[in-house]
Amino acid sequence: MPTLVIASLFAGAVGLQTLLAHRHQTPVGGPYALIDSTSHPTTQTRFAGRQTLIYFGYTHCLDVCPLTLATVAQAYTLLPPGMQRPVPLFITLDPERDRPEDVGLYTRRFSPEIIGLTGTVAQIDAVARAFHVTSHVTMDAMANHDMGDGRKGDYRIDHSSVLYLMDGQNHLQAILPADSSPAAVARALTPYLAKR
Repeated sequence: MPTLVIASLFAGAVGLQTLLAHRHQTPVGGPYALIDSTSHPTTQTRFAGRQTLIYFGYTHCLDVCPLTLATVAQAYTLLPPGMQRPVPLFITLDPERDRPEDVGLYTRRFSPEIIGLTGTVAQIDAVARAFHVTSHVTMDAMANHDMGDGRKGDYRIDHSSVLYLMDGQNHLQAILPADSSPAAVARALTPYLAKR
């Protein structure tokens, strides 16, 4: 297994343990104001009355993010029929590179159900803090290269990697490890689902 994948999975496991240890002391989640793939403002009220399954990542991620989104897409095919499925949300941690159209193209590669969200640096920082997401930018030789459209070249973002199941009022219901199998994700979600 590549070193980057191992490091990302370790960061996800540590993030999950930290969240589970402190979730009763410090609330996880909260209001957010972001932008969807069609550049429309999106807040938690858009999903009022619906559960959401939230994952934080970025479109230039080479390993854990695509694996997680593929896992979610497969898990949804395994959920019991007649149950209302949570709205899957992908929130970028890389707003400087991930424009609205980028997150839309990226999420559609995995499932048309997954809604990609981005925003300003301040908006992303605020929602990441609310969900206790940890991230660290690692620069490389191309980090300061201007791509010609105001965006910078390649860099990596090491980040915690978990799935947040939120209820219809945007309150945390469960935290799922992102490195679970599709069947494990489906099993973990099923007890929380309501009939349509």
